[in-house]
Amino acid sequence: MIVEQLKEQEGFSPIERSIAQYFLEAGEALREQSARSIATRLYTAPSTVSRFCKRLGYDGYSDFREDYLNELRYLSSSFTNIDANQPFKKSDDERTIAAKIGALYRETVDDTLQLTEGGALEEAVDLVAGARNVFVYSAGPQSYLAEDFVDKMARIGRRVIVTYKSDTSYFFSAGGQPDEVFIVLSYSGETSGALRIAERAKEAGSPVIALTSFGRNSLSQMADITLHVSTREKLVEKLGCFGMSISTMLLLDIIYSCVLARDYDRNVINRVQQTRRYEVFRDSDNPILRDKRDTRK
Repeated sequence: MIVEQLKEQEGFSPIERSIAQYFLEAGEALREQSARSIATRLYTAPSTVSRFCKRLGYDGYSDFREDYLNELRYLSSSFTNIDANQPFKKSDDERTIAAKIGALYRETVDDTLQLTEGGALEEAVDLVAGARNVFVYSAGPQSYLAEDFVDKMARIGRRVIVTYKSDTSYFFSAGGQPDEVFIVLSYSGETSGALRIAERAKEAGSPVIALTSFGRNSLSQMADITLHVSTREKLVEKLGCFGMSISTMLLLDIIYSCVLARDYDRNVINRVQQTRRYEVFRDSDNPILRDKRDTRK
């Protein structure tokens, strides 16, 4: 994220460090400031400010300012109660830890929904609903979470393949077709395997949907559609990949639900019928769990 780059100041020259510090201190006030006015305050040239923004991956100051202000707005919202990196302390007992993890789940869901743009979601659902095959790739633990997506989609007659081996995924992407979709998961958006697979899929003509962090990264710039996950956790200094995992499950469940809703009646009937044919002996004495038996053949 931009804020982290400005704070770390890795490889920055003295003047670049002063510009970075100015951006951090100015915050939302940058909305009313031009590159020229900033340069005047820092006793440098407007072109120096522009070159610094280009170093961060932007076309210039205006392009940088728009993304930076959006990021500040995002960071100032949600997550008011729980630190996503260290949601509990060493001194917390089990009940306290349980309560804090529950709060983390709730805040992560709200955060992810806030980041989910209606247009991007609709486009993603269009691609998945119209795809002959859907491939999901992640080098992290989210590949195992995506297996539930495979099961749900299979029950409404949709084929999803989850891969976590970068070589296998690469060969799938190399043979991709326009009617196949690749969903690529990467929190940083800079994982080499994920980028190679996304790049190869696009070369083969397959659209790519990225599930990645908020802000500009290589994967989001490469993908046809980007859905953002909750972006509050560090890459390493955290107690667990809570945010990415919760966001992944939520977004995949939303995509599945929207695909099902495109042909609601047929999908619901087929799902129940196919599940009953497989789970012949599944039953329960609990009246809450017991299904109403469908008498249709």
